[in-house]
Amino acid sequence: MSPGEFQHAALWLIGPDMPGLLRTATKFVADRGGNIDKDIADKFGEKVVVFMSITAKPEDIKRMEHDKDVLKQHSKDLGVVFQPMKEPIVPPGYQEDLYGVDIVTDDAPGLIAELTGLISDFGMLIVGHTGERRIQPGPRPKAVGGQKVIVMLPYEFDHVGFTGRLTELVKKYNGTVKTPLRTVPGLLWWW
Repeated sequence: MSPGEFQHAALWLIGPDMPGLLRTATKFVADRGGNIDKDIADKFGEKVVVFMSITAKPEDIKRMEHDKDVLKQHSKDLGVVFQPMKEPIVPPGYQEDLYGVDIVTDDAPGLIAELTGLISDFGMLIVGHTGERRIQPGPRPKAVGGQKVIVMLPYEFDHVGFTGRLTELVKKYNGTVKTPLRTVPGLLWWW
């Protein structure tokens, strides 16, 4: 499909965890002509949150929006949000290319606040962020955090200054820059 032939949408399901919930959501999208670009499912106690970024023809997006309550038949306590999206635009003063950076550090309170503060200090716009905390096994298990950030850079951007400050931040949390700031080709959608 060329850019004018498709539209994007987001689908969220929030409610009790149950067998077949993710399958129900993916089948709902597929049966209505949609393609899932990204999905995330997380369990919080007895509740689950499912997020999907969807691409489809505009008429299929309208059909999904119209039919979204079908998903509530899976459980009376299931919350469903379906949000059609417009094509993103590049704000004035920003480069069109998207850039990404990936870091891994010891987990600590305040890490994400400092990282997003650094990004803000350099005038970058965050268009995607994924953070994850894991327990690293071994004789002394420890929590580590991974952060992936997709950004838009202003035309006037201090790449060397940002790299230096990011390196300092990562060292503070006993980590490493897994993937330095660089262009990210092939992203289908901006969050």
